[in-house]
Amino acid sequence: MNNPESKRCYLVRTTPNLVDQSIVGVGWSDFDFSGMKDAEDAIRSIQTLYPIGRSGNQIRRYFAIQEGDFIVATLPYFVAIGRASGGLMFDESGYDADTANQRRVDFPKDADGAVVKFPRSSFSEAFQRRLRVRGITVNDLGEFQQEIVQAYENVSSGKDYSWSLVMAEKAGKAAEEFKVSLLRNIQNGRTNLQTGGVGLEHLVKELLQIEGYQAEVLSKHAFPGFADADVKASRTDPCATVNLLVQVKHHQGFTNEHGLAQLEEIRKHELPEYNDHEMVFCTSASVSEEFQKRAEGSNVTVIDGAGLVDWIAQRMERLSEDSKNCLGICEVPTVMGELS
Repeated sequence: MNNPESKRCYLVRTTPNLVDQSIVGVGWSDFDFSGMKDAEDAIRSIQTLYPIGRSGNQIRRYFAIQEGDFIVATLPYFVAIGRASGGLMFDESGYDADTANQRRVDFPKDADGAVVKFPRSSFSEAFQRRLRVRGITVNDLGEFQQEIVQAYENVSSGKDYSWSLVMAEKAGKAAEEFKVSLLRNIQNGRTNLQTGGVGLEHLVKELLQIEGYQAEVLSKHAFPGFADADVKASRTDPCATVNLLVQVKHHQGFTNEHGLAQLEEIRKHELPEYNDHEMVFCTSASVSEEFQKRAEGSNVTVIDGAGLVDWIAQRMERLSEDSKNCLGICEVPTVMGELS
């Protein structure tokens, strides 16, 4: 039985078909979490096959989920919010999709028995930003507890689809359609960005500057031999200094591991001026599961094509007019259509 007192909240990235079955599932499918003593046991087992880098904390969070905890599952345009029910399960049928380590979640259902889904745009901007963070499968959403619990309680009391939520749903769909079109245009070269990947490098530089970084596009001869990065960025606040080296690839389909290897090569050279820099790989393409695992093992943050257009959409109001024109973005008021 769910613990009605639990207010702990977790994000779990999973697949829509599992959510429809009131299940969430995550990867590391070569290992059966349900048969392991605890998270540390799972981490040790995984490390016998490949490095997991920062994924260890995600595994610890997944093991930490208890009966009654709030689970936010990400979906295209939406999220589903439910409460954890029962312990860990392992389903071999989820191996190909890398979702074999599963948990049951009691998601509220509508009158037709379908899981109620909340438009992402009905939540705070900070919450939406957290949902867009790539490369994290399981995350702690405790700081957003109030709005998560409120949304869950609203739907449980029959207030799931107010006028504002219908508008938010339509706006969310329009925003996702915009991002799909923008990504397709970037990948296929149907923009006015400078060719040879240079235009995308300068766009990433501008996005970093919007985030408060001092950024510059580096010379193609900034590093010895095979090593390479395209953009250097630094940001200092009262608490910390963050230094980045970003490799930018203008690709279609799935990107290869060449650019990742170039970032790894920088570390191998142990250049004093870059010892404190975090590595970021940004591509307009998709990345494979194998690529993501290698990046995690090398402590490289990955921004794939979907993450890139999310970033552009999030900061579009502050993009220069030149950049918006090059991307073919035209901002005009839109009527969302009938709300019935």
